[in-house]
Amino acid sequence: MQGIAFGPTIRLLRQAKGISLRELARQLGVSPAFLSQIEAGRQHKIPRARIVQVAEMLGVSEGYLLSTARQMHPELMKFMSETPEAAEFMIAAMRGGLEAEDFTALREIVADKKRRVSVLKAAPVTKKKSGTSEGLEAFLDLSMCQTGVQVQNKERLLQRLAKDASKVREVSADEVLRYLERREEQAPTSIGGGVGIPHAFVPGVDKPVVAAYILQRPIPFGPTDADKVRTVFFLLGRQGQTDHHLPILARIARLCATPEFLATLGKAKNGRELHKTIVSWDNRIVS
Repeated sequence: MQGIAFGPTIRLLRQAKGISLRELARQLGVSPAFLSQIEAGRQHKIPRARIVQVAEMLGVSEGYLLSTARQMHPELMKFMSETPEAAEFMIAAMRGGLEAEDFTALREIVADKKRRVSVLKAAPVTKKKSGTSEGLEAFLDLSMCQTGVQVQNKERLLQRLAKDASKVREVSADEVLRYLERREEQAPTSIGGGVGIPHAFVPGVDKPVVAAYILQRPIPFGPTDADKVRTVFFLLGRQGQTDHHLPILARIARLCATPEFLATLGKAKNGRELHKTIVSWDNRIVS
């Protein structure tokens, strides 16, 4: 494994799946300390059988894992290791399903200093003079925070999300559903840990809306049992304004990477309590 960013790649994929280091170590039958050494790049002698096992646990092929590790630039991995915010951004991007054109647009923004400053000023997650953060509360719709939601399958869930979204934004439920289904065809938006983040970027949406649903029973959301979800976050935004949604996705990603948050969220008795829990944890963890 020498010469490739194998360990850091494992860490990035593990975090994107919402799997703790201790949990992955348990599944692999190794100590957390040993896995930590691998992720830090200090352990290079890894049997092929172990590589295959790691890939299966992370839901990718052995070839994908190795090719990704080979393509990771050493300076990029070093930067993400030293800058947690950069790794969190990449995880949010992976979970949010950003595509090639999205990254192209972001690269142009970063290269243009004046434009970058204007985008950062316009981003929804900003510090106010009082020291508080706008956070998810500004976009989390109380009417779309629901517990005990009964849906038989993924198709029914997407239909419900589209219907509910049409009630809080002047958009067609059919159009929202079409964009949701198109996104899911590209890749399921389940992220592990029983969590799914379906999202749609629809023309004409004036302001992003975030929703949260706790299903009565987990439903299949991908090709394996590991993709079953019970906790669902939904993001509806305006097509072509990806840069405004990255801070939102980053906040959701960080929350869902916290097992304690998911456990507390699952105990919410109603939508108001669900809304209150999300806002409270968002302010505590992210702000």
